[in-house]
Amino acid sequence: MTALGTGGPGGTTPCGCGCGGAPAPDLPTGPTSPTGPCDGGPCGAEELPAHPFLALRVAFGMLLGEDDFRVLMGNPRGKLMLHQAWQHGPGVVWGLGLARTGDELAVLPGLAVDGLGREVNLEARWCLSLARWAKDWAEEHPPDATARPAPRTGAGAGTGAAASADAEPAPPLRRTAEAWITAEFASCPDRPVPALADPCDVTRRHDDWSRHVETARITLQARPPEPWRPYHRVRVLLGLEEAAEGDPAGREALAEAAAVAREPAHLRAPALLAAFRRLAARDATAQAPQCAEGDACPPRAPVPEERGAVLLARLTVELTEYDGCVRVEDVRVDPDVRTALLPTTTLQELVCGLAPGLVGVAAETDAGGPRLIRDSLAWSREHTVLTFEVTAPLAPGCAEPEGVEITSLSDGGRGWATDEVAQIGISADGRRVRVDLDQRPAHETVRIRIRGTGPKPLYGSAPRAPFAGPVGGPPGTLDEGHDAVVTVHLPRPAAPGRTDA
Repeated sequence: MTALGTGGPGGTTPCGCGCGGAPAPDLPTGPTSPTGPCDGGPCGAEELPAHPFLALRVAFGMLLGEDDFRVLMGNPRGKLMLHQAWQHGPGVVWGLGLARTGDELAVLPGLAVDGLGREVNLEARWCLSLARWAKDWAEEHPPDATARPAPRTGAGAGTGAAASADAEPAPPLRRTAEAWITAEFASCPDRPVPALADPCDVTRRHDDWSRHVETARITLQARPPEPWRPYHRVRVLLGLEEAAEGDPAGREALAEAAAVAREPAHLRAPALLAAFRRLAARDATAQAPQCAEGDACPPRAPVPEERGAVLLARLTVELTEYDGCVRVEDVRVDPDVRTALLPTTTLQELVCGLAPGLVGVAAETDAGGPRLIRDSLAWSREHTVLTFEVTAPLAPGCAEPEGVEITSLSDGGRGWATDEVAQIGISADGRRVRVDLDQRPAHETVRIRIRGTGPKPLYGSAPRAPFAGPVGGPPGTLDEGHDAVVTVHLPRPAAPGRTDA
């Protein structure tokens, strides 16, 4: 991991030192400090306290010490971090763009929230020399012997020392360096003030820092931070993730999604909401903080410190190495890999973008007409009898040959044929329909159309409403239903039958 702007003339930070996150410097020995505690060294590891579930209880006459004030400031800070880490997650709030000027790559000011819920605030440009970084990268990643081009020798070259003298220089080595630009939380002690010396402190220091400056540390990592993507079941339900093999949680979500899809259109929104709530409850129950190896008790944040960085961009640099020199060729910076945190008001307005479709569907109430149960379709008697079931009883006398249309398409290019329906019968309970054909369909691709529209559709008995189409289809009304269309492929008969002529 490389810190941007650490040392050298190319790095600048809000305090002017190119802080890199090492321990805080010692207190100044003189009465003044030219540029604050960051002068001459990186910012530190010390951080303000965060105790979301520990609050100060004061009483009249109580003496308050340093630890009491740390509890006082740590309670609200800890609660804010807890809320931001679990309820919002890591991401960029605004800014933190990237700009390249010649050899310099700069991260612009901005604000982010890291995986532990801390604000990562960058107030000034933070810069990196690409040439210096490329040289360091090439030294840390020496090429394989097979990747390095061999020197070219002349046709008349001899052997030994003479051959080495006649050999042409090896061609330049071209490689691609990739790194991930991240922002990490950093804090600096600032503004030393006079303080009473601790009688037990042998150094007898009379100054101490009175402020903490919270800022950002920009780093380049060889691998991107592992993203935090909770609520796997909900993501599968909404089609954002796939259910892999051996993934019982994902399979639960797929079953719920299939059940929602089978609902009529006007009932799909409440069914989806119910499935969403069930799966979200299971995901929340299974969610837990990720503990680092060796932790005795679970942390409060969802991810450990080493996974708390905020990803800003992917950096890809084409390098040319020749005779110990490294030259930067093409540079590509991709900021689209970052995660952005959207305000709640924006989310509210984005959700309203779906309202017209949902409101339009919800405004139409299904009349309750019978619907086709798709899996009940069955052929018998050498494909001359078709049976199917419906969800509600059909009215006696509503089934006439015009209520079901069957056509077939030739796979051999002979076109369509209309297959005559001899009669249609309804079972005693009104839920099963039998369609008798004059003979089996003429061709292989058979299209079955059960009428809920037109002059003589199938009709329900209670309620008195036309056939409403397949299960899961749009709502039907008391005046007009919907057709159900099913296409099947029937094999050609082995024995001679109906001809195509």
